[in-house]
Amino acid sequence: MAFVPDLDTLESSSLNEETFYGPDCLCLQKKPRLDLEVASPEVGIQVTVTKGHGTRTFRRAAVLVVAVTKLLKRPAHKDFADSDLGGFLDDIFEPVSFQRIEGSYTGAPIYRYTRSQSFDILDIDQKCFVLESPTQLVALHLQGPSAGQKVKLNIALYRPRSSKGGLGTGRMPVALGIKGYQLYMSCVMSGAEPVLQLEEADVRRDIESVELTRFIFYRLDSPIEGKTRFESAAFPGWFICTSLQPRQPVGITNRPDQVNIATYELSGR
Repeated sequence: MAFVPDLDTLESSSLNEETFYGPDCLCLQKKPRLDLEVASPEVGIQVTVTKGHGTRTFRRAAVLVVAVTKLLKRPAHKDFADSDLGGFLDDIFEPVSFQRIEGSYTGAPIYRYTRSQSFDILDIDQKCFVLESPTQLVALHLQGPSAGQKVKLNIALYRPRSSKGGLGTGRMPVALGIKGYQLYMSCVMSGAEPVLQLEEADVRRDIESVELTRFIFYRLDSPIEGKTRFESAAFPGWFICTSLQPRQPVGITNRPDQVNIATYELSGR
């Protein structure tokens, strides 16, 4: 532990002596060569900066405090305030300038892409999805040779940034594409209500823009029943649905399984 001399020891020695206390003993040692001497006329304190080892120790800081304390006891000096200490320290140390650097960073993706899987899809009325035109998906019953018209879903799976969806919550973020095409379902506002449409895109990547959440749906599985629903991430409470009537467009509704069908079976993984 470093030794700090008491006040009486400091009082008996002159502040002008070319000696100083070593870090580990009471013996007086020769002071190193002086680099700078600064006087503060306001408080009458002379501060000497020496060039020696760059090591900063607790003892050296303590000796400075003791020396200042002794100077305060001399009646010839005025009261020593914090502003006085700051004043002569400003004269000793060179000012440090700071440069403000403007920068930017990339935030975490809203949804991080993991992998894709292909499924056959049927609504609970056993209707298949069929691509009737380049941008129109309908649901109808298929039998025999016409069964080849049904489409498979290419489901892209994502891991959400927040905990509101993901594995273990029953809310898996997915994008629903038509296998063999660069077509993905999206939910967008049209007039007063959202609508479901097909867009040519490739969203098998991280989703970093809020605008692209129109392609994201939460896959809501019911493991016991083996059924699934798809809720729009952009419009919570709206679900992909089919009509009770055959050969009607696949759409979206906020009244699932009331005047339409919003529950599906996935197979063929």
